[in-house]
Amino acid sequence: MKFPSKLRVANIPGKHFLQVDLRTGGQQQLIGIEGRFLDEISKALHSSLEIIVPEDGEIGRKEPEGNWTGIIGLVQRDKADLAMNFLAITEERLTAVDFSTIYTVDATTFVIGRPSPLPPTLAYLYPFELSLWVSLAFMLFLMPWFILLLTNTKSSYFCLILDLFGNFVNQDTSIRDNSTRSRVLSISWIVFTYVISLSYSAVLLSFLSVPLYRQPVKNFQELSNAISKNELKAYLIRGSIIEYFLEHSQQKHLRYLGDTIKKEGWYTTLNNLNGLVANDHFAFIGPRVALKVLFGSDEHKIISEDSLVSWNVAFAVNKDFCCKTALNVVLSRMRSAGLFEKFVMDESYNTLLETPPRLSHSDDTKQIYLKNIFGVIFLLIIGN
Repeated sequence: MKFPSKLRVANIPGKHFLQVDLRTGGQQQLIGIEGRFLDEISKALHSSLEIIVPEDGEIGRKEPEGNWTGIIGLVQRDKADLAMNFLAITEERLTAVDFSTIYTVDATTFVIGRPSPLPPTLAYLYPFELSLWVSLAFMLFLMPWFILLLTNTKSSYFCLILDLFGNFVNQDTSIRDNSTRSRVLSISWIVFTYVISLSYSAVLLSFLSVPLYRQPVKNFQELSNAISKNELKAYLIRGSIIEYFLEHSQQKHLRYLGDTIKKEGWYTTLNNLNGLVANDHFAFIGPRVALKVLFGSDEHKIISEDSLVSWNVAFAVNKDFCCKTALNVVLSRMRSAGLFEKFVMDESYNTLLETPPRLSHSDDTKQIYLKNIFGVIFLLIIGN
């Protein structure tokens, strides 16, 4: 059977993925990853393309009465021959449409804005974590008991605490007991405080030189925990298969994540992502390839290394489409040639070119502001 002269393709256009560029004379050119991929398919099959955009802007979800929304619904109702938008092959979708041979495999992850810097006021506490500060305080209050118990010193407990604390800031000890026990305790304590003070000084200098950022959310477990604490929101594209997977997952934290997204209505589109993922209070869950193209060169965004699940990605095809075999032959050849991966790399490079250049190194002398040393000034006031 002859391939149709016009191929109706349902898609949700987005920058870097599918855009229509009108050339001089009214001729249209498809650009972006999916646009260039579709263009090569149309050339191979000698067929023109008609891009159909769903009014609801959804990928497709099954409604209670059995109909589908979005681009899946357009194919199901024979208003489009194909649909392309990083569509994963699932059993539920197979009840409404057929699928072509797969042209790539992709995983699901999330992107989040880089955390804001920690306030410099408390920078003097950052070199050591809380457990280490507590351990040092415990040692400082425990050591005087050993000295009083094992030596003949006549100093009071409070004076010994001040004396031992002075060793942390390179002050001499005032303990005047020449017994062997006293010398052993003093030497061990001096070595201990010397190592601690050097370690603190080295780390503090690095913290004051380079801004210290909060710990980012690294995986889906931490993402779910952060949402439960109202620390951030996670968004999806409406009708994405990811939502169904989360809601029916056997893992509690993933079900909570999916249920919360549906309850709160946290949905967005690809064109709104740059404004959405502006800080560490918002995350977006989507295909890793798409996130790397959009944010891979943006130093203000972090793409998680954690993967939720991997999907076989293919075209959704109308069940009555005439020429599935011819389409599958072309897709198999294009996959063997690695065309889709080439288009991804090309678009990633274009994104890199659009990224504003990073600030160059400056030799200007930088001042220390009051906010940088406010912590120690406050400590001095409290002490006085």
